[in-house]
Amino acid sequence: MEGISFTSAQLFLLALRGIICLILPFAGYAYLRRKHGTSIYPMLVGLLTYVLILVPREVVRRMLLPGADSLTGKWLTVWFVGGCFEEIGRYVAMKHAMPNHDTTADALCYGCGHGGAEVFSNAVMTFVMLFEACTLTGTHLEALAQQGILTVFVQFLANAENLVFHAAMSVFISRAVRYDDKKLIPVAVFVHMLANFTDFCFGLAGGILLTAVICMLVYLHGRILQGDSDDNMEY
Repeated sequence: MEGISFTSAQLFLLALRGIICLILPFAGYAYLRRKHGTSIYPMLVGLLTYVLILVPREVVRRMLLPGADSLTGKWLTVWFVGGCFEEIGRYVAMKHAMPNHDTTADALCYGCGHGGAEVFSNAVMTFVMLFEACTLTGTHLEALAQQGILTVFVQFLANAENLVFHAAMSVFISRAVRYDDKKLIPVAVFVHMLANFTDFCFGLAGGILLTAVICMLVYLHGRILQGDSDDNMEY
């Protein structure tokens, strides 16, 4: 595109963004492996579960969206369908695909896979943008040329926040499986919708703040369960 060019530093930063997206989920797993000896199996289950719900989730969205009579209704439909598929899918996967992996570390590892699938998709998009910048093709080159080190930092925070959110939700849903408490599923769906709403309306800062609150509430919920139960599961 005429008048637009990219420096080597800009291309490096784009590559760095993609590499960070690829590394984050594995860094989370490496920590869990080192600290708790966690198997990679829950992470693979989380990754596969996310991939399997993509098509049916989109089909249901397309079926329901025409019935929404406003832009707000359309967004609520998208968030509700997404929350249902992700949290119910998380529950089904934990209950039937990993019944012998029911520790908190296993749930966190599942979150690295589930959230990691979204982070990997960001990596793919980043490498596509890198290709477009190298070949000067695409429709958003001018905006892309304005990005710098701040964008890399923001992307790191956004992807890290996404992984932490899915890890917290995975721990929460694992309790629905362990304690056979299906009432936790609609709570998880609502929280998932709230997180999407917060990201949409308040951006990264709002998302980080809400995720911190969710982590605290999940921790406190675990402490309550620990006090009411005689088992040795640690939260």
